[in-house]
Parts: sequence; structure tokens; C-alpha cells
Amino acid sequence: MKKFSFFLTCTCFFLLASLALAGNQAAKSKAADKSSVVEQNKVKAPAEIDWLRYSEGMAQAKENGKKVFVEFTARWCGYCRKMRATTFKDSSVIALLNDNFVSVSVDGDSRDTLDIDGWITTEKKLAKEYRVSGYPTFWFLTPEGEKIAPVNGYKDARFMFDVLDYLKDDTYMTVEFKDYIENRKKSK
Repeated sequence: MKKFSFFLTCTCFFLLASLALAGNQAAKSKAADKSSVVEQNKVKAPAEIDWLRYSEGMAQAKENGKKVFVEFTARWCGYCRKMRATTFKDSSVIALLNDNFVSVSVDGDSRDTLDIDGWITTEKKLAKEYRVSGYPTFWFLTPEGEKIAPVNGYKDARFMFDVLDYLKDDTYMTVEFKDYIENRKKSK
């Protein structure tokens, strides 16, 4: 009789526990359904930059007429990692890059081969072609691959946003960067 009583008690306990768990899961499911509807109606900022290899990025830039943003980086570079963790996580920087540029990342220490319109080189040699002497270094290019300007060293999100905004609409062709910044300050 004691075994039966123990068995009955255990069975009741497990039955009640599973009913409570099922109710909890149903409530979570309803909440998840509501939040997914809310999420579907929101405009989401892009989560990250669409990085490409150099050869693919150059081909895509020619195809869609976007300027190219080239990041020269190295695995050991602390400021490169800091850029990835801060500046390149900023939603306004991500949006500007993804909407207006083809973003390319080149590891200046890598011996990975690149085929650039039949020209075979490595990422390391490409960094030398661009005369990269420190990391990070960023180059801006026209859709045809012509060099516009470099930017060297760690840059915070505000500065990077200003540079990207300045270059995206060809403002650099008619206004000096310092004047562009001054005009933005005056207009605020």
C-alpha cells in the first residue's frame, strides 16, 4: 500500500508539473507571436556591414555604380578590432556603407590569392600597391576603381559617418572636407 501511495503521489506531481509547464509554454508562444508581428512591422537597421573580398567587391561596384570602401586590416591589429567592435557596429555607419558603398576588407598580412580582372596577386601585395604603412587604413574608390582618398588609423563612428556622408554624393569634388564639416556645424 505504501508503494501504491508513493506511486500515486509521484504521478500526481508529474501530472501537475507538466500541466504548469504546458501553460507556461503556451503563454510564451502567444507573447512570441505578438512580438514577431511587432518586429515584422518595424523597419530594422542592418545588423552588420556587408563585407566582400576585393575582387568580388570591385566587380560588384562596377556592376551597380557604387563607390568602394576598402578596409586594410590585420588580425593582430588592436585598433582594427576596436573599429569592428565600435565604429562598424554603429547603425548609422552600417546604413551609410551598405546603402552607398561596396565594402571590401583586405587582410594586409594574408597570402590569399586575388584575381582582379586577370591580374593575380595576394592581399598582402595589394596592401603594398596601396602603400598601406599602418593599420587600419581605409581607401575610397570610384566604381571604376580609381582612388579618391585614404583615411588612416582608428576613427570613431561620428568621424566615419562624416567622411562617408561627404564622399557618398561626390561632395568631395566641390567642397573641402574642413569646409563641409564647418557647414554642417553651422546648420545644426
